[in-house]
Amino acid sequence: MSGQIDKEWFMEKLHDQKKSLRGLARYMEMDPSSVSRMLSGERRMRMEEAAAIARFLGAPVSEVLQHAGVAIDLDGQPTRIILAAIITENGAIERLKEPRPLPPGFIERAQAAIRTHGNGRVVAAQVRAATGPLALWDDVVILFGHTDAVEHDAIGQLSVCRLHEGDQILAKITRARKTGEAWIMTVGGGEREVMLQTATPVLAVIP
Repeated sequence: MSGQIDKEWFMEKLHDQKKSLRGLARYMEMDPSSVSRMLSGERRMRMEEAAAIARFLGAPVSEVLQHAGVAIDLDGQPTRIILAAIITENGAIERLKEPRPLPPGFIERAQAAIRTHGNGRVVAAQVRAATGPLALWDDVVILFGHTDAVEHDAIGQLSVCRLHEGDQILAKITRARKTGEAWIMTVGGGEREVMLQTATPVLAVIP
């Protein structure tokens, strides 16, 4: 699955076990209409809800998560990587209104980046650039870590930079001072002097 819930699978499992949606709602101590909306994909299933459904159906949690459209990693655990943003043709990073899990096909390639970053949260952004300097990277997914600081490893690297005024961009940091002043090379090749709020290096680029 790639972010879309498979309602038919849930209904078939209930039918095969001669159980009902109302019975599931009672077990979860939820209103039947809320469960119906969840299984219709009107809102994302939470981890504790997936665990309760798995117990009710006698199914593995990993199987429930897969059919709920939640990506899982190679160990069958929900992936910490979410697709949270897009990167425009000029390198601007725009947050998605509805962050979503990466399709399972990306997870194996992303595992190395998760391990490199330890237990920190890894974020994904997809390049959408039909024209411009990033056109060759159109549809590529870039992984980076969540940060609240200007990380030392970002200096000299292609990084995700949040500027003092709040804009977030993809750029290479050529120099930086501890006071926040920095010089960056934009994706268009121009150099700018900026005030950095946060910066974190790109962990991986997945075609």
